[in-house]
Amino acid sequence: MKFIKLALLLGLVLALAGCGFLYGSPEPKPKAAVDLTEADWYVSDFEYVNQFGDPFGSNDLKGQYWIANMIFARCPTVCQTMTPNMVTLQEEANKAGIDVQFVSFTVDPDFDDPHGMKKYGEAYGADFSNYHFLTGYSLEEITEFAKASFKSLIQEIPDSRDIMHSVNFFLVDGDGKVIRIYNGNTDFDAKSITKDLKSIVR
Repeated sequence: MKFIKLALLLGLVLALAGCGFLYGSPEPKPKAAVDLTEADWYVSDFEYVNQFGDPFGSNDLKGQYWIANMIFARCPTVCQTMTPNMVTLQEEANKAGIDVQFVSFTVDPDFDDPHGMKKYGEAYGADFSNYHFLTGYSLEEITEFAKASFKSLIQEIPDSRDIMHSVNFFLVDGDGKVIRIYNGNTDFDAKSITKDLKSIVR
Protein backbone atom coordinates (compact mmCIF):
# COMPACT_ATOMS: atom_id res chain seq x y z
CA MET A 1 0.00 0.00 0.00
CA LYS A 2 2.82 2.41 0.88
CA PHE A 3 4.50 1.67 -2.47
CA ILE A 4 1.28 2.41 -4.34
CA LYS A 5 0.83 5.65 -2.41
CA LEU A 6 4.37 6.76 -3.24
CA ALA A 7 3.93 5.85 -6.90
CA LEU A 8 0.74 7.92 -7.13
CA LEU A 9 2.43 10.80 -5.33
CA LEU A 10 5.41 10.70 -7.68
CA GLY A 11 3.04 10.68 -10.65
CA LEU A 12 1.38 13.84 -9.35
CA VAL A 13 4.74 15.45 -8.70
CA LEU A 14 5.98 14.74 -12.22
CA ALA A 15 2.78 16.19 -13.65
CA LEU A 16 3.15 19.36 -11.60
CA ALA A 17 6.87 19.73 -12.19
CA GLY A 18 6.83 18.85 -15.87
CA CYS A 19 3.57 20.33 -17.13
CA GLY A 20 4.19 23.58 -15.32
CA PHE A 21 6.67 24.71 -17.94
CA LEU A 22 4.34 24.22 -20.91
CA TYR A 23 3.26 27.80 -21.23
CA GLY A 24 0.68 27.22 -23.91
CA SER A 25 -0.91 24.15 -22.34
CA PRO A 26 -3.33 23.94 -19.42
CA GLU A 27 -1.65 22.62 -16.31
CA PRO A 28 -3.07 21.05 -13.15
CA LYS A 29 -3.90 23.46 -10.35
CA PRO A 30 -2.14 22.10 -7.27
CA LYS A 31 -3.12 22.72 -3.69
CA ALA A 32 -1.23 25.45 -1.86
CA ALA A 33 1.35 22.78 -0.97
CA VAL A 34 2.09 19.32 -2.32
CA ASP A 35 3.68 17.24 0.44
CA LEU A 36 6.70 15.22 -0.73
CA THR A 37 8.09 14.11 2.60
CA GLU A 38 7.59 10.43 1.72
CA ALA A 39 9.00 10.71 -1.81
CA ASP A 40 12.70 10.29 -0.82
CA TRP A 41 13.66 12.96 -3.35
CA TYR A 42 16.99 14.77 -2.96
CA VAL A 43 18.75 17.65 -4.68
CA SER A 44 22.08 16.75 -6.28
CA ASP A 45 25.19 18.34 -4.78
CA PHE A 46 26.18 21.51 -6.62
CA GLU A 47 28.51 24.50 -6.50
CA TYR A 48 27.82 27.37 -8.85
CA VAL A 49 28.30 31.18 -8.67
CA ASN A 50 25.97 33.75 -7.10
CA GLN A 51 25.08 37.31 -8.10
CA PHE A 52 28.27 38.61 -6.48
CA GLY A 53 30.50 36.23 -8.43
CA ASP A 54 31.18 34.14 -5.32
CA PRO A 55 31.04 30.33 -5.21
CA PHE A 56 27.77 29.14 -3.74
CA GLY A 57 26.40 25.62 -3.49
CA SER A 58 24.75 22.86 -1.55
CA ASN A 59 27.37 23.00 1.21
CA ASP A 60 26.31 26.58 1.95
CA LEU A 61 22.71 25.40 2.42
CA LYS A 62 23.34 22.41 4.68
CA GLY A 63 21.21 22.53 7.79
CA GLN A 64 18.95 25.20 6.31
CA TYR A 65 15.56 25.20 4.64
CA TRP A 66 15.55 26.76 1.18
CA ILE A 67 13.12 27.44 -1.64
CA ALA A 68 14.31 26.98 -5.22
CA ASN A 69 12.97 27.91 -8.61
CA MET A 70 14.16 28.38 -12.18
CA ILE A 71 14.13 31.70 -14.02
CA PHE A 72 16.11 33.78 -16.52
CA ALA A 73 16.58 37.51 -16.92
CA ARG A 74 15.32 37.97 -20.47
CA CYS A 75 12.35 35.63 -19.99
CA PRO A 76 9.38 37.15 -21.88
CA THR A 77 6.70 35.16 -20.08
CA VAL A 78 6.31 33.35 -16.75
CA CYS A 79 9.41 34.69 -14.96
CA GLN A 80 7.80 38.11 -14.96
CA THR A 81 5.23 36.62 -12.60
CA MET A 82 7.39 34.09 -10.79
CA THR A 83 10.18 36.41 -9.65
CA PRO A 84 7.84 39.00 -8.10
CA ASN A 85 6.04 36.09 -6.42
CA MET A 86 9.31 34.78 -5.00
CA VAL A 87 10.23 38.25 -3.72
CA THR A 88 6.75 38.58 -2.15
CA LEU A 89 7.24 35.21 -0.45
CA GLN A 90 10.67 36.32 0.77
CA GLU A 91 9.14 39.46 2.27
CA GLU A 92 6.30 37.51 3.93
CA ALA A 93 8.71 34.92 5.34
CA ASN A 94 11.07 37.60 6.65
CA LYS A 95 8.20 39.46 8.32
CA ALA A 96 7.02 36.21 9.93
CA GLY A 97 10.53 35.45 11.21
CA ILE A 98 10.81 32.26 9.16
CA ASP A 99 14.46 31.30 8.62
CA VAL A 100 14.55 30.18 5.00
CA GLN A 101 16.88 30.82 2.06
CA PHE A 102 15.78 31.56 -1.51
CA VAL A 103 17.63 30.26 -4.57
CA SER A 104 16.91 31.00 -8.23
CA PHE A 105 18.78 29.03 -10.90
CA THR A 106 19.03 30.70 -14.29
CA VAL A 107 18.19 28.50 -17.26
CA ASP A 108 20.00 30.94 -19.58
CA PRO A 109 23.55 30.78 -18.18
CA ASP A 110 25.27 31.91 -21.41
CA PHE A 111 23.50 35.29 -21.07
CA ASP A 112 22.96 35.57 -17.30
CA ASP A 113 26.37 36.28 -15.81
CA PRO A 114 26.71 37.28 -12.12
CA HIS A 115 26.48 41.00 -12.89
CA GLY A 116 23.31 40.41 -14.90
CA MET A 117 21.84 38.32 -12.10
CA LYS A 118 22.57 41.08 -9.60
CA LYS A 119 20.86 43.69 -11.78
CA TYR A 120 17.93 41.32 -12.27
CA GLY A 121 17.50 40.73 -8.54
CA GLU A 122 17.79 44.45 -7.80
CA ALA A 123 15.14 45.26 -10.42
CA TYR A 124 12.64 43.10 -8.53
CA GLY A 125 13.65 44.30 -5.08
CA ALA A 126 15.14 41.02 -3.86
CA ASP A 127 16.88 41.07 -0.48
CA PHE A 128 20.28 39.55 -1.18
CA SER A 129 20.85 38.67 2.48
CA ASN A 130 19.00 35.38 1.91
CA TYR A 131 18.25 35.35 -1.81
CA HIS A 132 20.83 33.81 -4.15
CA PHE A 133 20.68 34.05 -7.95
CA LEU A 134 22.87 31.32 -9.38
CA THR A 135 24.74 30.92 -12.67
CA GLY A 136 28.22 29.72 -13.68
CA TYR A 137 27.34 26.49 -15.52
CA SER A 138 26.42 25.40 -19.02
CA LEU A 139 22.89 24.92 -20.33
CA GLU A 140 23.59 21.19 -20.50
CA GLU A 141 24.64 21.14 -16.85
CA ILE A 142 21.56 22.97 -15.56
CA THR A 143 19.31 20.83 -17.76
CA GLU A 144 20.67 17.66 -16.16
CA PHE A 145 20.62 19.22 -12.69
CA ALA A 146 16.98 20.30 -13.00
CA LYS A 147 15.97 16.87 -14.26
CA ALA A 148 17.79 14.99 -11.49
CA SER A 149 17.05 17.37 -8.62
CA PHE A 150 13.60 18.77 -9.36
CA LYS A 151 12.17 16.28 -11.92
CA SER A 152 11.81 19.29 -14.22
CA LEU A 153 12.56 19.79 -17.89
CA ILE A 154 14.40 22.68 -19.50
CA GLN A 155 14.06 23.15 -23.24
CA GLU A 156 15.00 25.92 -25.64
CA ILE A 157 12.23 27.02 -28.01
CA PRO A 158 13.39 27.19 -31.66
CA ASP A 159 13.35 30.66 -33.24
CA SER A 160 12.62 32.24 -29.87
CA ARG A 161 14.47 33.71 -26.89
CA ASP A 162 12.10 31.86 -24.58
CA ILE A 163 13.15 28.76 -22.67
CA MET A 164 10.62 26.35 -21.21
CA HIS A 165 11.11 25.48 -17.55
CA SER A 166 9.17 24.64 -14.39
CA VAL A 167 6.98 27.32 -12.80
CA ASN A 168 7.02 25.63 -9.39
CA PHE A 169 8.77 26.57 -6.16
CA PHE A 170 10.50 23.69 -4.36
CA LEU A 171 11.03 23.62 -0.59
CA VAL A 172 14.20 21.75 0.37
CA ASP A 173 15.16 20.80 3.92
CA GLY A 174 18.56 20.96 5.61
CA ASP A 175 19.50 17.51 4.33
CA GLY A 176 18.82 18.46 0.70
CA LYS A 177 15.49 16.63 0.57
CA VAL A 178 12.65 18.15 -1.48
CA ILE A 179 9.65 18.16 0.86
CA ARG A 180 7.14 20.51 -0.77
CA ILE A 181 6.10 21.86 -4.16
CA TYR A 182 4.31 25.22 -4.37
CA ASN A 183 2.82 26.82 -7.46
CA GLY A 184 4.95 29.85 -8.27
CA ASN A 185 2.95 31.23 -11.17
CA THR A 186 -0.65 32.45 -11.54
CA ASP A 187 -2.02 30.27 -8.71
CA PHE A 188 0.62 31.51 -6.28
CA ASP A 189 -0.70 32.08 -2.73
CA ALA A 190 1.86 33.78 -0.49
CA LYS A 191 -0.24 33.62 2.67
CA SER A 192 -0.96 29.89 2.34
CA ILE A 193 2.68 29.12 1.61
CA THR A 194 3.84 31.25 4.53
CA LYS A 195 1.41 29.45 6.82
CA ASP A 196 2.75 26.11 5.59
CA LEU A 197 6.35 27.26 6.11
CA LYS A 198 5.54 28.25 9.70
CA SER A 199 4.40 24.70 10.38
CA ILE A 200 7.64 23.23 9.00
CA VAL A 201 10.54 25.59 9.61
CA ARG A 202 11.54 25.75 13.28
